Amino acid sequence: MTRRLLVIINELGGSTLARRVRRIAGAVLSSASIEHDIVSTRSMREIRRRAARAADDGFTEIGCVGGDGTIGMIANEVADDPIVLSIIPGGTGNILAKHLMIPMALRPALAVVVHSDRVVALDAIDRDGRLHLLNLSMGLSSVAMTDIDGRMKRLLGMAAYFISVLSHLARRGPVRFRVSADGVTRTVRAREAMLTNAGFSRTTLAPLFSTSRATDGLMELSVFHMGGGRGLLSLLSDVVMKRARLRSRYMLRLVVAESIELSSDPPLPVQADGDPVGEGSVRAVVRRSAVRVRVPQAYR
Repeated sequence: MTRRLLVIINELGGSTLARRVRRIAGAVLSSASIEHDIVSTRSMREIRRRAARAADDGFTEIGCVGGDGTIGMIANEVADDPIVLSIIPGGTGNILAKHLMIPMALRPALAVVVHSDRVVALDAIDRDGRLHLLNLSMGLSSVAMTDIDGRMKRLLGMAAYFISVLSHLARRGPVRFRVSADGVTRTVRAREAMLTNAGFSRTTLAPLFSTSRATDGLMELSVFHMGGGRGLLSLLSDVVMKRARLRSRYMLRLVVAESIELSSDPPLPVQADGDPVGEGSVRAVVRRSAVRVRVPQAYR
């Protein structure tokens, strides 16, 4: 089948980056004789619209230039379709790209798009019809994310998340979470409850989520019980030093299941794949093989 690639660039990553990607991607794809069109926009509505009609416009593949939020947005528009998603990292965390072993640099990432013939079908967390490829949580991180805007993320990168979390630690204690999975309900007090579909493999947080895979048909729900500011600093130190005690000291894996309900008392904001998505309880199920993604040949 002839490949026709629609490259969608999220310009919120910066107009300079967008121009560079357009120039280099155009040259690389033309050199490889891959028919393509490149769209650059700051409009989330336009990104969704172009992704939703890509197959009808004759494209076989979408190249997403953006972060985890942009990838998730496009994935929702092409879920369960034969169209393939290629990822060209351009966001703050790029957690999914790292999980899939996609290079962070532009030219090596484009080399995967051009040369790899390996495509995998990723599961997704289905929350009331909305799909999330990475994780969903409520607690300290979701509260902290309400303080972070796009400018702060672009300026500070991942440091913006840690600064916001640290500022909330002193003001917020543990809360009671109620978890139901496979007919069993339990409650636990913790700082954070997180559902993971694809973990943080190949990132500094990998030791906490080493069992989460985006192709196993399951979600993992874990809770975090670190202390105050000193607890966070201790966690960060252990992460940086890659100490083996991470899981036993800070995290409790409650359940691995295909369907999970989660709520908190008091009600807390909810984040998914790094962006706020509302507040209150969550009902989530695994959508198996929801999105087809091109990955490096070496992905395992």
